Amino acid sequence: MSHDKIRAAARKRMAQTGEPYATARREVIKNHQEADAGPGVASSSGARFFALDYSDMGPVSLWTDTRHGGGPGRRGVVLDSTMLRVLVPGFRLDVPRASIRSASRSARSVRGTYGVHGSRGRWLVNGSYTGLVEIIIDPPCYTPRQPTTLFLKSKVSSLTISLVDPDGFIAAVEGS
Repeated sequence: MSHDKIRAAARKRMAQTGEPYATARREVIKNHQEADAGPGVASSSGARFFALDYSDMGPVSLWTDTRHGGGPGRRGVVLDSTMLRVLVPGFRLDVPRASIRSASRSARSVRGTYGVHGSRGRWLVNGSYTGLVEIIIDPPCYTPRQPTTLFLKSKVSSLTISLVDPDGFIAAVEGS
């Protein structure tokens, strides 16, 4: 499929669904590749997306996060059969599913803070004070070198994240 056809199909999908261009383009390419695979071939992607909850962010912080590629419905957690990926502006983390020991609702008090914070292996990724899920990771994994970690690899043994659908996420983690 040529670039012009991909662009036209992505713009058509944007008009139909209201998705951002990058998401629409990705879906058009994925659908085209699945069509080329032939009938009866199952998609290898069983990934589910769980959006980060931004309900308690102030308008200035929300605008800034949106300018950096975040914002409601755009960032969160992708969970598939082998990996949990945390995707927020300026922060990436890949956790092997085999390392996830538990996922449960968190009673952690995070009033007055949102964003990405880490200390001594405990990380917080939130845009809200509600919908918090704590993920226990053993053996611990490490962040890649990125600006939010001052370009150091940091240990992650516990991750608390605010999600729009925390119960759905917990069920998906425990379901496999």
